[in-house]
Amino acid sequence: MKTLTTLFFLLGLLLATLFTSGQSKADKMYDAFTDADGVTSFTLSKDFSDAFNIDLGDNGDESNVTGSLTQVRFMTYNPEKGEWSGDAFIAKAVSMLSSKYHRFEDDGDDSNAEIWLLGKKSKYTECHIFIRNENQEGNSFIVSFYGDFNVNDLEELKETGKSFSEE
Repeated sequence: MKTLTTLFFLLGLLLATLFTSGQSKADKMYDAFTDADGVTSFTLSKDFSDAFNIDLGDNGDESNVTGSLTQVRFMTYNPEKGEWSGDAFIAKAVSMLSSKYHRFEDDGDDSNAEIWLLGKKSKYTECHIFIRNENQEGNSFIVSFYGDFNVNDLEELKETGKSFSEE
């Protein structure tokens, strides 16, 4: 009987590992905040995102996200309703990303937004934009793009992510 119990335990452990191994660290980040006070999130699926193109820039000076965009996720945090400050929420969310993600370092002086990427050079599978509010009591935002895509201009993508958060 002890052998049967051990066998079921190992089988359960194996199945749990298989089900969670396909989940990215960013998915885990969103899942971790699902029931947290002050957090609102939504996901746009491939079918919805196919309904529009993402063009970045104006007046013929455009860059765009090309490739297969499979999902866009958005999360906002209101510190007045939650337990963390806006900066603490962003720091906690960023800390959930693994070492496989790298921060995009730009020449700009914008300390309110940062981009974290999964991929190499100009080919990415995930792009996460973390936006801090200058007012510590104001909302903070995370906008995530998933898929197999190229980004011609990450600065413009950051501005697009910030535009999602403007009130």
